[in-house]
Amino acid sequence: MVQYVQDSANSVILDCLLQHIQLELYVVPGSRRKDVELPATVTEAATAATHAIRTRSVLFCIESLWPVGTEKMASFAGGIFGLMLHILPAYVRGWFSDIRNRSISSSVESFTKAWCSPTLNTNELSQ
Repeated sequence: MVQYVQDSANSVILDCLLQHIQLELYVVPGSRRKDVELPATVTEAATAATHAIRTRSVLFCIESLWPVGTEKMASFAGGIFGLMLHILPAYVRGWFSDIRNRSISSSVESFTKAWCSPTLNTNELSQ
């Protein structure tokens, strides 16, 4: 997958992933992550993203994908997003800087900051 992303360098991959995570449900202005109960799809995606960063794998998502449902797809999308943040940070940064919709940009930034950055920082510091 990583090789495919590097070869194709198409931002549509991340756009499609974020459609399954439904981040528009995540952003609640003026609130912190711990103050808000997250929708199931966002919770699944956040957990999967964190797990993928820690384990450097999305195999756990693929194994649990059947039967395909909204939460399973969110988990899979979150796992891939987390893995891409870990393996291809420059690619994700470039994609993020091309987002023109401020609402989507804010949602992605909040999700990444709350759920992915702490694990990425911990991984970096442990190395």
